[in-house]
Amino acid sequence: MQPFDKVQPIVLLVDKTDPAAHRDAVAAAAVASVRAYAATGDSEAWENWLYGRFTKTVRRANPTTFARLAAAAPSGAVTVGRAQAIAFEPVTYEQMPKDLAKLQVSGTQLPDDEPAPWPRSAPVIVLNADLEMSTGKASAQAAHALLSWFLQLPFAEQLAWHEAGEPAGVRFTAGERFTALAGSDGTGPLIVDAGMTEIAPDTATAFVVISADEPAPRP
Repeated sequence: MQPFDKVQPIVLLVDKTDPAAHRDAVAAAAVASVRAYAATGDSEAWENWLYGRFTKTVRRANPTTFARLAAAAPSGAVTVGRAQAIAFEPVTYEQMPKDLAKLQVSGTQLPDDEPAPWPRSAPVIVLNADLEMSTGKASAQAAHALLSWFLQLPFAEQLAWHEAGEPAGVRFTAGERFTALAGSDGTGPLIVDAGMTEIAPDTATAFVVISADEPAPRP
């Protein structure tokens, strides 16, 4: 990636004394990405980025730092279970505020505890379990998938999702089941990763289904 390429910063709250569930954090990051776009989508910051690599950088912050950054986030914090996440407009790495740039990126892994329940009508982000992605990597892929799904919705459906409280669930599905679901009717765009971190280039990572069709929260 060139230094002038834009990325969307997403920040996860990582509390070492009371860590959130892995899947809740992934869901919170994805919803935060969409909420940031919905709040500031008329900004020039989104130009080119939406039609380019769509790159996101997921970072972690302790409770004190997270609270300070959340106060400046354009759309506030998203909470799913005990997980919290915030997101910002796309920026280049050179333009990224110092408080964001200094946050750690790699190695974010939260426990795979039971996730918080989600409504039956909620979109569910299905991630490729074969890849064994970290919480940070899975969060970025989930954010790609949910924002791609959201951008394809008619405005009235976007508004209805916001008014419903922006619900979303996360499932990890492996092998042939992942492939079969990805090709079924009504799913969101299939996300194929560029391979800059953790996984090989051109690897299918995530897509969105409606939980009425796939209600079970566990693989």
